[in-house]
Amino acid sequence: MKNACLWGLLMVLAGCGGSGGGTATAPGPSSPGEVPADPRCLTDNEGPNWQALAEVDCPRLSHYQLFSDDRNPRVDPAGPGVKFAPASGLFSDHARKYRFLFLPDNRSAHYREKAGLVFPVGTVLAKTFALPVSAGGNEDRLIETRLLIHRETGWVGLPYVWEGSDARLSRIGKVLDTYVMVDGVQQDFRYQVPDVLACRKCHQGRVEGERMTPLGTTVRQLNHVLEYADGSRNQIAHWQSLGLLTAVPDPAEWPRAVRWQDSREPLNLRAKSYLDANCSHCHSDVGSGALSGLRLEYWRDENSYTYGICNRAQGYYGGEYSLTFDIVPGDADSSVLPYRLASERATHNAKDMMPPLGRSLADHAAVALIRQWINAMAPQDCASLDSAE
Repeated sequence: MKNACLWGLLMVLAGCGGSGGGTATAPGPSSPGEVPADPRCLTDNEGPNWQALAEVDCPRLSHYQLFSDDRNPRVDPAGPGVKFAPASGLFSDHARKYRFLFLPDNRSAHYREKAGLVFPVGTVLAKTFALPVSAGGNEDRLIETRLLIHRETGWVGLPYVWEGSDARLSRIGKVLDTYVMVDGVQQDFRYQVPDVLACRKCHQGRVEGERMTPLGTTVRQLNHVLEYADGSRNQIAHWQSLGLLTAVPDPAEWPRAVRWQDSREPLNLRAKSYLDANCSHCHSDVGSGALSGLRLEYWRDENSYTYGICNRAQGYYGGEYSLTFDIVPGDADSSVLPYRLASERATHNAKDMMPPLGRSLADHAAVALIRQWINAMAPQDCASLDSAE
């Protein structure tokens, strides 16, 4: 009776998380506290375990067989996997990110100019987070691998936390006391692995009726050259040549974001590229930040009220300095945007932190860029404009 009760409890726990996928139900290799693996997770076939990816939330990342070496998800994706990277990535506590796309045979993504590529059922996106741990920045430590899987029921987000030579599914997320080396200086902090519900909060649909979608896969963010094993190529062109992307217009029509760290690019494009990658998934017409009135997609007019110019930070109390407007042109000190980007989880103003999920530390180099961009704007008296209305 005792064993039967324990088995029942394990099944209840396996069903938690709201991922929409199948759950582990049969015995298999495990560690203490781990749900036994479904038989579909256990296969010796080469290449990705497509059936398990489509049908079940396996307890170990290695069960999906996405990499030639299951102990190292930084390189060598299995089968049809191809690496990718946005021009400007989402900041996550200075973690390096290793991203790979897997599409089943004879399936391809569809070009969509603004809201991101449309991926078919069966698509898998794997993103591994590793923290730099050496003064020279050459070494990093695996922290987590997040999978985004497009199943028949929709997109499913699964976070896997690295433990030794494998990563273990953590539906409820996890808080890790750790450190990262930034410019040769060690920063101790608490890294937060998201739970499956948090995945949905960030990976919101980009258009009405779209419940969940990948980040970092818009044409504008993929439209740049990436180094591959056999040479450098534009990512959009590369995917097109592999048959991974269809309905692609002439390259002259492709929108382009830039790498925000590249000082050779115009200042406003660098700032817009950073805000697009780090803020626009919420600050859009259908995102969780819609009620704020702030819209930060790259294609928006950066001189507009909608983009934050003299826009009252709706729903925000103003912070410790009683700030009023998202962007006060010519005055970064009086602007809400850089203040909230600079707030950190372990400080007195943690409640002011934006984005509120996905980071604990601030990207101070990016904050400096945003401040430089605002200070370079022609000054405006937002208070007088506000009263005139």
